[in-house]
Amino acid sequence: MGNKVLLSICIPTNGVVEWVVPVIKSIYSQNVDCTLFEVVVADNGKSNDLGDIISQFQYENLHYYKTTALGFTNQIECFRKANGTFRKMLNHRSCLLPNALNKMIEVVNKYKEHKPILYFAEGNSHGDTFVECSSTEQFLKSLSYYASWSAGVGVWDSDLEKIDTSKADKMFPHMIYMFDENLNDKYVIWNEPYEQMADDSGKGGYDLFKTFAVGFLDIINGLKNRNSISEETFLLVKNELYYFLREWYLKEVLLPTNHTFILQNIEESMTVYYSKAEYYKMVTWSIGVYPYHRLRLLVKRFLK
Repeated sequence: MGNKVLLSICIPTNGVVEWVVPVIKSIYSQNVDCTLFEVVVADNGKSNDLGDIISQFQYENLHYYKTTALGFTNQIECFRKANGTFRKMLNHRSCLLPNALNKMIEVVNKYKEHKPILYFAEGNSHGDTFVECSSTEQFLKSLSYYASWSAGVGVWDSDLEKIDTSKADKMFPHMIYMFDENLNDKYVIWNEPYEQMADDSGKGGYDLFKTFAVGFLDIINGLKNRNSISEETFLLVKNELYYFLREWYLKEVLLPTNHTFILQNIEESMTVYYSKAEYYKMVTWSIGVYPYHRLRLLVKRFLK
């Protein structure tokens, strides 16, 4: 793919032109030296529309690939296609904020010698702009359930070679780049906002509560079982995730939504790691605040 670059911006996508093209434009509008970075788009969508549009861009460091990787595992394929010393995922709906690319390059430059596991937390971590962690325990205490957010992850080229990605979770493949046993346990969280998510209409297509209340916690519980984190940290992540799930129950089950999440067997999913009392508490809280949130939506629509 050419000479080595410092940073690869990796955009796995299912080929939606109206999402990806603004993201690409937000990258190149920053006028950063193109020898420092590349953009890699891995498209597992069914049509060729995105490829046709991207072929019209005149950037030598913009690379487009059609892939057959399923779902979220397309992220792995995108990292493999990249050539950078550090390969950073960017959500296909996330436009970079002004000067964000320069800041990202500075972060990679700062840590390229020691190559800790580097996570871009978008202001969602507990702590300062840079949180340097000496263990998985400390990392998860700082990041909590935001570790489930795939767009924050990146991987060094040398680490990619150590990881058996065939073992990656299909819903959270990015977590293998943070918690693989072959990697060191030094972490750095960069906590500065760097992107702006576009409209997420149509987001979903998977079982929301089974994915987070079971699948994600299975991974965190696995870290506890191999003594990478303590029971205390597992419970911290689990308890903070509960309030996230409670908000999603209100938004997705009770309020009107433009998402396509599968919402079935919620009680069954919730009671794998939470008690029935916690499940019913989530439901009753959501019903209790529903009228207020419903009224807010109606007022908002009226004022448009």
